[in-house]
Amino acid sequence: MASLALDKIDLEILRILSRKGRMPIVELAKLVNLTTSPCSDRVKRLEKEGFILGYHAELNPEKLNLDVQVFIHIRLDQTSFSIFEKFAKAVELMPEIEECYSLSGDFDTMIKVRTKDMKSYQSFMSTKLGTLPG
Repeated sequence: MASLALDKIDLEILRILSRKGRMPIVELAKLVNLTTSPCSDRVKRLEKEGFILGYHAELNPEKLNLDVQVFIHIRLDQTSFSIFEKFAKAVELMPEIEECYSLSGDFDTMIKVRTKDMKSYQSFMSTKLGTLPG
């Protein structure tokens, strides 16, 4: 299926919604200098064409008692595609891991971990991180 050509207004709508997805259409329309109806039509078209896959809530880590945030660089012993798949599936099962990225260079992957305190982080490191495949 041919991809829809995006103009400057479409790109600005996507940029704004990527930062604040639940913005009222009236407010969004003002920011992109459109009236409400054409702005709404553009958003619906961007959703229909698959440029917008969904909307997500931004959570407050402090309210969730998740005060420690750590980025961990990981070097895998094996780097085959199947190991990366197993690693990614295992990461999805660990609620402490918020994000996971593939890297090039000295490390193979990086994970973003959130825990309530250093004791919980140390527990994660000693009981869970070492169980990841690879």
